[in-house]
Parts: sequence; C-alpha cells; structure tokens
Amino acid sequence: MTNKKGKMTLPIFLEFIELRTKVASIFPMLLGIVWAIYRYGAFNGLNTLLFVLAVLAFDMCTTAINNTMDYVKAKDQIYRSEHNVIGRHQLDFRQMVQIIFALLFFSIAVSLILVWRTDLMLLLLGGVCFLIGICYTFGPLPLSRMPLGEIFSGVTMGLGIFFLGVFVQAPHQLLSSQFVGEWFQLQLAWGKWIEIGLMSLPLICLIANIMLANNLCDLEEDIRNHRHTLVFHIGRQKGLLLYTCLAILPWLLWLVYPLLGFLPFWAWLGYGVAGLSYKSLGRFLEKQVKRETFVESVKSFILFSIMYLLILVVACLV
Repeated sequence: MTNKKGKMTLPIFLEFIELRTKVASIFPMLLGIVWAIYRYGAFNGLNTLLFVLAVLAFDMCTTAINNTMDYVKAKDQIYRSEHNVIGRHQLDFRQMVQIIFALLFFSIAVSLILVWRTDLMLLLLGGVCFLIGICYTFGPLPLSRMPLGEIFSGVTMGLGIFFLGVFVQAPHQLLSSQFVGEWFQLQLAWGKWIEIGLMSLPLICLIANIMLANNLCDLEEDIRNHRHTLVFHIGRQKGLLLYTCLAILPWLLWLVYPLLGFLPFWAWLGYGVAGLSYKSLGRFLEKQVKRETFVESVKSFILFSIMYLLILVVACLV
C-alpha cells in the first residue's frame, strides 16, 4: 500500500511494472534457451544470465512506459484517477519517469555486454526489439493505440525473444559477421532461421491473443480514451473470430512439428491438455469482461508454453 503522500512501495512498484504479465517474456526466453540445448546442443551460462536480466528489465520498462503514457493521454478522468496505477495511488510522476530511465539504461548496459560477448549483429537485432518496445507505448502514435499492437507484441516477444534466447547460446551457428577491409561480410544459416521462425509461431499467436483479449475487454474504455485498436476497426465479432483462429493455430502447428522432424513423434502426447485450452477458449468467447475472463488468454498461453517446455526438457534428457 501507499501512504498519504503517495510514496512508492514494493507492492506498488510491482503493480506499476505489472510483474504478473512477465510470463509473456519469461516463457519465450526459457523456450528459446531449451530449444538451443535440444536442437543445437548449445548452452552458455553467463550469456543466459545476462540475457534474462536484459529482457526482464526492458519488459518492466515498457510496461512502466505504457502505464505512464496511459495516465498522460487519458481522456476519461475516472480512468485516470481511479484505474490507472499512477492516479489511483497519487504517485510522483517525476519518480515514475526516473524508474523508467533506470530500467532502460540497465537493460541497454547489459545488452551491450552481450553484444561484446556474441556478435556485432546482436546490436542491430536487439536494437530493433528495443525500438519496437519503446514505440509500442511511447510517442505521438504508440503502436498499442493502433491496429498494429497485436502484430508487434506477438512478433517482438514471441519471435524476437525466442530467437535471441537461441542466439546468445550459439551465435555463430546462426550467423557470422566480420569486417574485411572495406567490406562487411555476413553469413546466415537460413535453414535454422526458418526453423526458429516456425517453432516460435505458437508463441506469436498466443501472445498476440493476450493483447487482442485485452482490447476486446477494453473496447468501450478504449473508445472513450481515443485508443483506436484493431478491435475498434474490425469490431467485436471479427475480433472474436480472430481470437479463435489464433488460439487454434498453435495446436495445428504442434501436429506438424513431428512430421517435419523438429520434435519426436511422442510430442503429440501434448494434446492431452488441449481440452483445457478448448474450455478456456469457450469461456472467453462467452463473455469478454476484464476482471473475469481476460485471464483466459493468459491461461491459454501458459498452458501451451508449459506443455511446450516440458516436451523440450524431456526430449533433451532422452
């Protein structure tokens, strides 16, 4: 809790950076790391530690930016004073900005160490992720307030974090870059890049669905606050159809992976929990209420991710 002066406390800080939402970055990290071990037999302990610290710090930073920008741009004064964490706890706006910069600079510093330990191309790859993450909530036209939020959140976190989780383990198995005189030479193991892209598709879909579920639940509030999200443009019914497709596609992909040789055939045992995902989908389609059913999108993501992770861990051991 906070006192009358609105000072920051640990519980409020955790609410400000929304610790509960970090599963959307933790699971792609873990899956990328374990995929590198399973598929390429590669693991680097120090790089992994640095990568985890950088990703979590930047994820907390972007969430803090999002809450701050929602407070600044809010048109609905009830939302601003009673629902937004800054207004509800009467927090010092300047202190919130200081926290954002502290998290950002820490993440950048750790990332630069990773660049030095891996390959210069990580500077470009990581820089793109940083740029998307910041533009997602900051600026005159934040991506989260446009019909692009689901695409950028899904691709950046589902593909970007998964890929980088693999990359920091064995960068030279994926690419090699060097300066030779006036030339900059870059070699890509394109087959592995395609493979990693395919293996990250379920995460892209399910993370995008978390954003989509949030926008479906907040449609009326978003209209009042002039947030023109994807659901605002396509309507609730088409939004629910898209949500359904994104919820089903990961399970269809899971059917294909063993046929492509990416996973052992016994990985189909993962379908034993598919019924739980189907029930969760039904509960969300029945009603879209933030406090009651938004969590179903998170549950679906966690359920699939845990199944995915367990299959990979067992595959590493057998």
